[in-house]
Amino acid sequence: MSRAYHMALFRFFAVFAVCIVAFGTPALADDAQDINRRFRSGDLTGALEQAERHLAKNPKDAQVRFLKGLILGDQGKRDEAIRVFTSLTEDFPELPEPYNNLAVLYAAQEKYDAAKHALDMAIRVHPNYATAHENLGDLYAKLATLAYDKALALDTGNTAVQTKRARIGDVIADVGSPAPAADEAASTTGARTTGTSTTGTRPADSSDGAVAAIEAAIADWAKAWSKQDVAGYFAAYASNFSPAGLSRAQWEAQRRSRITAPRSIDVQISDLEIERQGDTARANFRQSYRSDRLSTTVSKALALTRVDGRWRIVDEISR
Repeated sequence: MSRAYHMALFRFFAVFAVCIVAFGTPALADDAQDINRRFRSGDLTGALEQAERHLAKNPKDAQVRFLKGLILGDQGKRDEAIRVFTSLTEDFPELPEPYNNLAVLYAAQEKYDAAKHALDMAIRVHPNYATAHENLGDLYAKLATLAYDKALALDTGNTAVQTKRARIGDVIADVGSPAPAADEAASTTGARTTGTSTTGTRPADSSDGAVAAIEAAIADWAKAWSKQDVAGYFAAYASNFSPAGLSRAQWEAQRRSRITAPRSIDVQISDLEIERQGDTARANFRQSYRSDRLSTTVSKALALTRVDGRWRIVDEISR
């Protein structure tokens, strides 16, 4: 288990949020969970020592390397933490969390250009990574305060700048506690839906059938992903699905690569909740993804619309 840093300007970019990113075999994962428990309980020295012992035997373990970076960051050893996260971006360039955490560390050192570059990379890797988008907004707010402060130093009587600076200050003051970070699973197998519940306003005459059809559409989407059936996976998306930051062709190329690259994929869907309004619906659930390369658990939301009698995805958000 690991967590991704989440910026909050009023705390100088030093607030962290929890994100589950599990790697490796069950035995290695158990060791990582023990390290994480020590870390979260405040035993930084013990957690770091155990992480070092583990990495001496398993130097490629991405999860424990990630935890080591978090521990070093909490100990104030930012340069060492930066080296750890940088090496993770080199070895696992498909993961957005190391880039996001690098951005927070750079921002804490007032290296704002480096922080922006790291966040841009996180978003390029995962266009729907909400934490990176929020952190980028916070970074721009911080840069705005610096620019306005400089302007006021040069022109103390400029009331327009004073007003803008005050408004930015209010925005920063409103930045709350960090929200859970998100990460996209690269693939899926053996999709299974459990703990299903449905809510929302639906016509009484067709609610059960419509909800069952939505559940079936989501199950088919996950099943195609699981079987690494690219054509079936793409068929789950509506023609007007527009991925953030990418053209449809670029998104399909990226997804095709991520779906076909692993040797095996397994996805389970749980806590499914559906809200339907006419021919549109929103599904919220927990998605657990496991492959031979990566395992993640994220909260996901799908927006769907009924097209020619079939429910298709028009938007997808990981949180």
